[in-house]
Amino acid sequence: MIRAQLPAYSSRTVRAQGRARWEVVGRKVLGVSHALSGAALGLGVAGFAAGWSGAPLDAGGVLTFAAVCAGAALLPDLDHPSSMATTRFSWASVVASRVVRPLSALVYRLTRTPRDTGRGAHRGLTHTALFAVGIGAAVNAASAAWGAPVLLGTLFVCIALAIKGLDAVVPGPPSLLVAAGLTYAVDTWMPGGVDGTAGWLGTAVTLGVLVHSVGDAVTESGAPLLWPVPIRRRRWYPVGGPRPMRMRTGGRVETLLVAPALALAVFLLVLLVVPGAGELALELRDRVGDLLAVRSGDG
Repeated sequence: MIRAQLPAYSSRTVRAQGRARWEVVGRKVLGVSHALSGAALGLGVAGFAAGWSGAPLDAGGVLTFAAVCAGAALLPDLDHPSSMATTRFSWASVVASRVVRPLSALVYRLTRTPRDTGRGAHRGLTHTALFAVGIGAAVNAASAAWGAPVLLGTLFVCIALAIKGLDAVVPGPPSLLVAAGLTYAVDTWMPGGVDGTAGWLGTAVTLGVLVHSVGDAVTESGAPLLWPVPIRRRRWYPVGGPRPMRMRTGGRVETLLVAPALALAVFLLVLLVVPGAGELALELRDRVGDLLAVRSGDG
């Protein structure tokens, strides 16, 4: 009898392979967590804050605001060469990343103190509150100057990123085509069309970028949220929570606890703040109940 020679694997090799597989899952969930946190914040602001201000948005407006926040929540990672934002739009986003990374490193070198360490290419300029405000202001200024093309482009980019954040775990149709279709739908069917987003689009982008950096601040590395304010004689001080409460980026806590909790929060917020969503859910529940009752009666 000829016995097959099986490769011998040590326990160390098996553990290393397990960690490698987990890191792949963790990287995917990392983008999902950022997108979900942006969506949750967007739903809360569009649903509650807009209503309190006396200018509530309709269902399409609330969902569009949330989608822009979700997509913008992936933008800060343009400073990472393999992030979802960098690889999303082929050569165009790669070029954007190759501009952002050296720019971030340059600003870091020009403003660092002797106590600052690192290079500033990743989790640098794009992970600051000042950058979040600046990019939102830039969107507002550009849309005021050039109008619909800027609004359409910003909507498409953010919606495409938001879809990709979910598509990383739940693959669906070609998401760029879906994003283009949704952008067209916003322009065609939402009151005021794409011009109706001009009043809040920059705000949604700012909130999405900011919630990304806040999310990174609760990880082990922190984020330089308050740059250039000096903290402990460091301008790029990595703001974060108490050390014992920080989690590893893409680790088990984020994958098994944070991401599911954010998904549940988004679901509940949709029911609470999107006009008509709660009523639709109740109607669907009743119809499903009636259908099950009919089938059980037939049995």
